[in-house]
Amino acid sequence: MRETHLCCRGKLKLGEGVQDDYERAVKRVRKLFEERGSGALREAEVRVREIDIECDEAKEALSHFMSYWRDVVRPSLVSLACEAVGRDPSIAETAGRALSLLSGATDVHDDIIDRTMAKEGRKTVPGRFGDDIAMLVGDALIFEGFAELLEGLVQMDISPRRKMEILRTVKELYFEMFDGEVLELRFRGRTDVDPGEYLHVLRKKAADIEAIMRVGGILGGGSREQVDALGKYGRLLGTMVLLRNDLEDMLDHDLLNLRVRNESLPLPILYALSHDDVRDEVLSILGSGKIGKAEANRLLKVVSLVGAVSRLEGLFADLKSKAREVVKKTKLRDVFNDILEATAPSRISKL
Repeated sequence: MRETHLCCRGKLKLGEGVQDDYERAVKRVRKLFEERGSGALREAEVRVREIDIECDEAKEALSHFMSYWRDVVRPSLVSLACEAVGRDPSIAETAGRALSLLSGATDVHDDIIDRTMAKEGRKTVPGRFGDDIAMLVGDALIFEGFAELLEGLVQMDISPRRKMEILRTVKELYFEMFDGEVLELRFRGRTDVDPGEYLHVLRKKAADIEAIMRVGGILGGGSREQVDALGKYGRLLGTMVLLRNDLEDMLDHDLLNLRVRNESLPLPILYALSHDDVRDEVLSILGSGKIGKAEANRLLKVVSLVGAVSRLEGLFADLKSKAREVVKKTKLRDVFNDILEATAPSRISKL
């Protein structure tokens, strides 16, 4: 799983009248996440660098990972969910830090599985230290994350029942995410994947964002109705993030090549492959070896012509509508709506 960026990275062309609203939402959300999540991220980095390990290479690998792991999203969402049900969000800082470390572990392991040697201009842990060290780095982050979570829960002034509920929530929803990741392995190298089946797996992979929102709500003493609403929002938001990543991967031919070689195909390509009139052309591009910029642009044109962008716009609109509905009674409704808008603009003019 890629580090969660809730704000688009600037490669999408937005429809007329959308750009200004989108940019304002992005600015507000980025500022909020930095304020809410940067402290937890800095503390997580300190904790990881202090792990007592004799092997210098392993220590260097952990340090290297923390140097580029910039996850302020998860600590921020835990904090916001806690505040949304009426409690001081500072109580959620330890949980946010722990969940960020757990997510970091899945990121390292996914880089091994997907053979991702570099991201955003720098080498990943497997890219620099190899798969063996990377696997152990991921394991170390899991143990550190769970230790942080358990130590934090012991010190928190909440009931034992809620502490156990948090642990069960993290376990069950991360297992669901794991299930989605394993199911997605079946899609590797396949051009016959049904878009509906792919979306089902994508929704399972979004379980970690649901877990984060639920944990924040439980920490804040929310009612069952409130926690369920926050969880539903998290699942919908997580699905939007993954769909947005699919769209952006179409706009970067290096990421597109990685997807074609080692991962499942992005949803826009699956949509195009379901059209008999362009299927042969898409298969020809995918089977041409390394996809260069010219081939990627050609593929983008085909995808656009068969209406894949319009279908994604419809998906985004449906997900946003449902997410707005479930949080409309919270006092942070406007903040949650801003996050939705910064994740997926209302209208994309073209690829």
